[in-house]
Amino acid sequence: MEKNNNLKNEIISTKANTLKALEKIITKAFIEEMLIIVVEDYVKNKREVALNIGKKFKGAKIVVRSSSTNEDCYKKSNAGHYTSLLDVDSSNVTSVINAIDDVIASYSSDIDDISNQQVLIQHQAVDVAYSGVLFTYDIQGQRPYYLINYDDSGSTDSVTSGIGGKTLWIARNTRLNELDVEWCNLLTAVNEIEELLKIPLDIEFAINKKNEVIIFQVRPLVANFSKNKRASESFNVFYDKINNLKNDYRNIKNIIDGNYMMFSDMAFWNPSEIIGTSPRTLDYSLYRFIITSKAWNEGLVPMGYRRLDDELMYKIGVKPYISLEYSFYSLIPAKLDEELAQKLVSFYSSKLKKDVTAHDKIEFEIVYSSYDFNTYLRTTELLDYGFSSSERKQIVEALKELTFNNVSNYNEISVNDTGDIKKLESIRKRIKDRYENCSNPQELIKVIIELLENIRRFGTPQFTRQARMAFIARSFCSSLVASGWFVQEDIDNFMKEIATVSSDFEKDYQEYSAGEMTRDDFNSKYGHLRSGTYDIRTDSYNQMVFRPVTGTYKPQKEKAIKTGLSEEILAKALLSINFDIPAKDFIHFMTTAIESREYFKFEFTKSLSLAIDLIQSLGKILNIDRNDLSWISVEDLEDCRRLGIKEIEAFLKNVIKQNQDYYNEYSNIILPDVILNETGISVIPVNKARPNFITSKKVEGEVVNLEHETDEDLMDKIVMIPKADPGYEWIFTKGIKGFITKYGGMASHMAIRCAEFEIPAAIGCGEKIYNYASGINYMELDCANGIIKEGIQCEDLRALITQREGINQYGDPTDVLEAAYIRFYELLGFIPQPASNYVKNVGKLFERQCDLLIVAGGGALPVKYYDRSHNEELQPHRDIMEDKLIKHCIGEGIPIIATCRGMQYLNVLFGGKLLYHPTLESDRPRGVDHKVYLVEENREIWVNNFHQDVVPADGLAPCFKPLAIDRENNTIEAFGSDEMKILALQWHPERKFATANALEDTRRLVINFIQRHIK
Repeated sequence: MEKNNNLKNEIISTKANTLKALEKIITKAFIEEMLIIVVEDYVKNKREVALNIGKKFKGAKIVVRSSSTNEDCYKKSNAGHYTSLLDVDSSNVTSVINAIDDVIASYSSDIDDISNQQVLIQHQAVDVAYSGVLFTYDIQGQRPYYLINYDDSGSTDSVTSGIGGKTLWIARNTRLNELDVEWCNLLTAVNEIEELLKIPLDIEFAINKKNEVIIFQVRPLVANFSKNKRASESFNVFYDKINNLKNDYRNIKNIIDGNYMMFSDMAFWNPSEIIGTSPRTLDYSLYRFIITSKAWNEGLVPMGYRRLDDELMYKIGVKPYISLEYSFYSLIPAKLDEELAQKLVSFYSSKLKKDVTAHDKIEFEIVYSSYDFNTYLRTTELLDYGFSSSERKQIVEALKELTFNNVSNYNEISVNDTGDIKKLESIRKRIKDRYENCSNPQELIKVIIELLENIRRFGTPQFTRQARMAFIARSFCSSLVASGWFVQEDIDNFMKEIATVSSDFEKDYQEYSAGEMTRDDFNSKYGHLRSGTYDIRTDSYNQMVFRPVTGTYKPQKEKAIKTGLSEEILAKALLSINFDIPAKDFIHFMTTAIESREYFKFEFTKSLSLAIDLIQSLGKILNIDRNDLSWISVEDLEDCRRLGIKEIEAFLKNVIKQNQDYYNEYSNIILPDVILNETGISVIPVNKARPNFITSKKVEGEVVNLEHETDEDLMDKIVMIPKADPGYEWIFTKGIKGFITKYGGMASHMAIRCAEFEIPAAIGCGEKIYNYASGINYMELDCANGIIKEGIQCEDLRALITQREGINQYGDPTDVLEAAYIRFYELLGFIPQPASNYVKNVGKLFERQCDLLIVAGGGALPVKYYDRSHNEELQPHRDIMEDKLIKHCIGEGIPIIATCRGMQYLNVLFGGKLLYHPTLESDRPRGVDHKVYLVEENREIWVNNFHQDVVPADGLAPCFKPLAIDRENNTIEAFGSDEMKILALQWHPERKFATANALEDTRRLVINFIQRHIK
C-alpha cells in the first residue's frame, strides 16, 4: 500500500509533470511530444523560447496548455479555469509568444506568484477519430461506471469546451471483448493507468484513426476522490444486480421466432411518456393490465392487423420497455403470409439498428402500417433490402386494402366503439353510486378488479383502435405535404380547426374563471384528470385548487377563419392513389378520427380515475396511505381478494415492503432508451433524440420547468414538462408561448393539443436535449428548422439601474426597486447593479467599467415639468441622482435605456414637455395593452400601459427622434438618439403584457439597441 501511495504521489503533480511521468511507464497509450517551460525562464527571453519551440516541433501545429500548481490536484481540479490554446503555428514566433502570454495571463487572476508556474507545449494530435473525457467512476451517483463524454467529429476540444459531445456509460465489470475496438483499446489504456494510481481518475483522451489511444491529461477525480471509500464488496453487489438484469433479459423470448427481444422505452405505446422511466409498481401494473397485456392488440385485429397473444411491455429492473419485434409484427396486415411478415420484421429491425434515434417514431419512419399518398414511393427502399417486386406489390396492396376498408367503414366502427364506451360509462356510474362510500375491503377489491376488467373490455381496445385511426389520419396529412398536394400551412390550418376536448376545456375554464360555471359543474366534466394519469400519488382535478384566470389574455393572432382543405385538390390526390372516397367524406374521416382519439382517451380515463380513487378508499380502511399504495399491483389485489381484513392488511404491507426494497435496490442502475442485445444493459449510449416539432413557428421566451417551478406564472412562457401527459390539460388555459417535453411522440395527446392551439412545441426531446433546455433561462424555439437554443443574450455587461425613493417601517429613507426589472435584464444575460439615491460621490459608481445605465420608471416628476399641478409624492433625491447619472453617461458615451418616468425625465431635461393626465382621443386604461407604430420599422406592436402622463407629438425634445407613436392619440411612445446613445420607452418591458408575444417584440428592441451601441 505504501509503495502504491508513493508511486501515486510521484506521478500526480502538475498537468505537465504528470504526463512526463506517465510517458515513461505506460504501454497501452502514448503521449504527444511535449516541452515544459517555466514562466520565470520564459519571461527572460521570450523570443529565444519561441524559436526553440519552432525548432523542436519543426513548424507543426502545437497546443499551448496551462499547467499550474492550482489545477489537476487532489483538492481541486479547476478544470477549464485557465487558458489553453489549440492550432498554434510553431513556426510563427509571434503566434507562439502571444499564445504563451495568454496562458500566463490567465494565471494572474488568482495566483499571486506565477514565476514558478509551468506552460505545457505539445504537438497537436492529428487524424483524430474520437476525443473526450473519461471518468473512472460516476461522480454523481458514486456508482461503478466508466463515464465517457466524447466527440467523433475530429475536434479535440468540443467536449472540454462544452460545445459538443456524446455520452457513453460502461459498467466497470463489462468484459472488454463486449466492446467495440475503440472503447476496448481506451479501457485497456485506462485500466493500465488505474493499476498504477489506484484512485478515481479524470482522463482526457483521443483515439486516432488507427484506433491508437492518446492521453492528454490525467488528474484525480476530485468530486469522487474523498468519497470513494466504498468496499469492493459493495461494487460486487452492484455487479450482481446488473447480471440479474441480464438474466431477466435472457429469459424473455419473443414468440415470433424464439429470439431475444429488442426493447424501446418510447416505441408504439411509449411507457416513458405515459408512466415514466421508473414508475412505481401500481402505475406499471395499471398500464399493463388495461393496455399492454391484451387491449393493445385486441383493438387492432378487427382493423385487419395481425393477432399476437402476448404481453407488449416488459420491465428490466424498474424501467418499462416495449417489445420492438411485437410492435413491428402487430402493425403488419394480417393478409400477408407469415414468411413475408417475418421478413418485414427483420427489415424493420435492421432499419432501426442503423438509426436508434427513430425508436420513438417507428410508425412514422420505420414501419409501413397504413397506406397514404407517399407509401408507393417510400416502399421503393424494400427493393434494396432483398424484397422482390412481387413482395413489395403484395405489401403495398395489403396496406392499401386495410387502410381503404377502415376509412370507408369508419362511421360504423366509430358507432360501435362509442356504444362500448357508453357501456363503460354506465358501469362506472353504477359502481360509483354503489361503492364510493364502501367500507368493506373485500367488496372494494372485488369492484376495483371488476372496473379494471371492464375498462379492458369496453374502453382500452376501443381507444387503441381510435388511436390507430387517428394515426392513419395524421399520416394522410403529412403525406399530402410530402407528395406536394398541399403545403404545411394548409395542414396546420386544418389541424387547428379540429375541436377536441381541449377546446372545450379552455372554454369551460374561462367560464369557470368568470363565475359562469360552478366548480361542481367543472369537476363533473374534468375532475377525473390528473397530471399523472396512472399515478395514485397525484391529485385529480377534483382535489386540486385551481386559480381562476384573472385579467384578459389576447392571442396576438386571431383564430383564422375556417378555410379547410380544398376538396378539389384533395379529390385529385385521392384519385392519384385510386381511393374511391369523396373528398368531403375523407375530410370528415380525418377530422373525426383525430377528435375521437382524444374523446375516447378522455372517457376511459374517467373509469381509470375512479379505480384509483377506490384503491385510495381501500387504503384508508386498511391504514395504508397513497404513497404506500403506489407499491402494490393489480395482481396483488387479485391475490388477496378472498382474505380477511387483517390478512389483507398484512399481505399488502408485506408486498409494499418487498416492492419498495426491490425498487430501491435497482433504481440506481443505468439503463438505456433502447436495448438491442444483452450488452446494452452494461454498455449504455445516451442517444440524442430527435424532437417532434409542432407548427412551423419560431418563438423566444422565458423558460419555466414545471418539475421545479410548479407555481410559476406561465403566461407568455415556454413551458417544460417531462411527459406529454393529458393531465396537464390546464396548461393550455395559461397563454403559454411554447411547449417542450422529454418524452412523447408526434401522435401524442400533447402534440395534437399544440397543433390545435398553434403552440410551437418540441415533443419528445430525450434526456440530453431536455437537460440542456432546462439550463436555459431564455430560449429560442424554431420549429420550422428544428432548433432549440439559448435566445440572444447580452452577456458580461455591467449596468447600473436607478431606483425609487421610499421610507421603511422605521421612517428611514430607503431605495426601492421592483424585482421585475432585475428579472427582465437577467433574461437578457446580465444583472444590473442598483444605484442608491443617496450616493454622494457618483464617480465611485463608475470606477469599474459601466456599459449601460437603466433609468427606471415609477412615480411622478416635479410639478414644474407638467402642464398643470399635481399632489403626487415627489422624489427629490432620485431626481438629483438621475440627473447626475444621465449627464455623466452622456458625457462618457455610455448608453442609456429609460422607461416610463425615466423616459419622461429625459424628455424634459432636454427641453421637451409633458401633459399630466390628459383626456385622450382613445382611452388607454392602465394595465391594458394597446398598439404603437414603430416609425423606423413601419409596423405595429402591442405594448402595455401603466402611465397616464404623456409626451405629446409636439412636446418631444428637439434632440430626440420619435421611434414609436400612438397614432390614435398623436403621442410619443418611444424616442431615441444615436448621438447620445439613448433608447426611451413609455411602456414597461419588465411588467406583464396581456398580448401573446408582445414581450418578445419589446425585448428585441432592447437587444438591438444594446448590440448597436455596446461592443
